[in-house]
Amino acid sequence: MATSKKTIVVVGGTGILGSSVARSLHDNPDFHVRVTTRDPLSAKAARLTDCGIEVVKADSWNIDELTKALSGCWGLFLNIDSDAPNFKQQIGPSELDMGRLILHTAAAVGIKHVVHASLPAATKLTQGRVPMVNWDDKAAISEYALKNKQFSTATILSAGWFLENSFDPKYAASFGGFAMIKDDDGFYTWKTPPMGNDPESVPFLAVADDYGDFVHGVFLNPQKWDRKYVHGVSESLSFTDMTAAFQRATGLRARYQKLGTGQSLMAGNELKTKEVNGLFDVMHAVQGRFFNGEVTEPRHAKELKAAVSLVRRGKTSTTPMTAEQFFRKYSPGNPSAKL
Repeated sequence: MATSKKTIVVVGGTGILGSSVARSLHDNPDFHVRVTTRDPLSAKAARLTDCGIEVVKADSWNIDELTKALSGCWGLFLNIDSDAPNFKQQIGPSELDMGRLILHTAAAVGIKHVVHASLPAATKLTQGRVPMVNWDDKAAISEYALKNKQFSTATILSAGWFLENSFDPKYAASFGGFAMIKDDDGFYTWKTPPMGNDPESVPFLAVADDYGDFVHGVFLNPQKWDRKYVHGVSESLSFTDMTAAFQRATGLRARYQKLGTGQSLMAGNELKTKEVNGLFDVMHAVQGRFFNGEVTEPRHAKELKAAVSLVRRGKTSTTPMTAEQFFRKYSPGNPSAKL
């Protein structure tokens, strides 16, 4: 007798993290994927629908819509957009309020397995020296999920430093132009403070290719990963080595320039400037331990990736993507680039 599919609802499924999760899970015949969005007719939602993924309308502040979208689901992947203006400017209810509402609704309708995309607890880790509201709220949502005994399993899968940000104009402008804008000397320059650990090691993540597989791997065996903080990392390397990987992959001239003491980054607006400098302030305080103050552990990501490759045959590799592979695949001018 054929068994029924397990439905996994992806909240925040049209963004880069959520769509990676939805696409990976969709390739598993044991799972049915349901993505929630406020606008099912948006271009991002349409791309998922065209792949055969169920997309439903659900505003995460609307309990009736949430209840309908989450009902009948076996698992929940939760990601909330911290860049929403009301969260950034602390106007009205917070990201933490939304997270609690979603998790409360999930528990009420009987969802048993939860994976949350989180960030480090900045204020706690720095003893109050570097408060970052969006980081703190995500960490608090994670704690709420972990302590909720109505969930059979709850897993935190934090995302490392997005390699995709190299091709995001607002980050390129913040970090010296890499990898979109040449400087006056003709280099694509990555210009930042150091990460804060010695030797320097930055946990980079190829989101579209790897993060969804990591989450997928957790749902293959949720009991194994219950109440664990999993590090979403594709490859760890220094800023210098990352820029060298870009140069090897593209043939373009690139370099890393380390900012000195007292130098700060500038972004397109005051809030983004505060965010990017806050990142390095936190990293220096925790000596580069990106994942909630823990030393990066790549072993779990490799294990999850390998497990999912057996299910997504021919659609994903057995190992996480390297930075050089990422830049070779996605850099502008490459015919296969998808960003």
